[in-house]
Amino acid sequence: MSQREEECFEGRRREGRDWFGLVEFGFFLILIGSIFLVTPNFFNRAENFFKDFETREIYPNVFLPAPKSEHPGAYTIIMYFCLVFGLFEIVILALRFAVKSPMGKKADTVCGIVFWLGAAIFASMLVTGGSANWFPFIGGLIVSIGLAIVVRSFIALVSRPG
Repeated sequence: MSQREEECFEGRRREGRDWFGLVEFGFFLILIGSIFLVTPNFFNRAENFFKDFETREIYPNVFLPAPKSEHPGAYTIIMYFCLVFGLFEIVILALRFAVKSPMGKKADTVCGIVFWLGAAIFASMLVTGGSANWFPFIGGLIVSIGLAIVVRSFIALVSRPG
């Protein structure tokens, strides 16, 4: 086996199991569980939030769901969840650099950072402006997804060998 083939094989073996992905999933579950624990009447609040939706016409013959009234508690939970998970992704990225993870895994983590912190910024609009900012929040999530895809693609492009 040539040295190049050995390096390729070694790289595949290292990529076989993404331990950081499991850590992220575990942290996601811990964060969700923590929200349940620290939010009084969480299930009642969540039920009230989802029952409060109505369809609104945003353009002639185009209807989208939106909350009828303010839910500052729900908006704050969404914002903090996105912020904390985005900050945790930064920790994961630092660990990926420390253990020399493959560039693709690092790029995926950067993509997650861009999405979650972008979502936190747009969720803060809900906290400060309430339901009037619902559709800008949804638009912001779409922008965050697009930006994350562009960043991931750019990293893949510049890190390509040759």
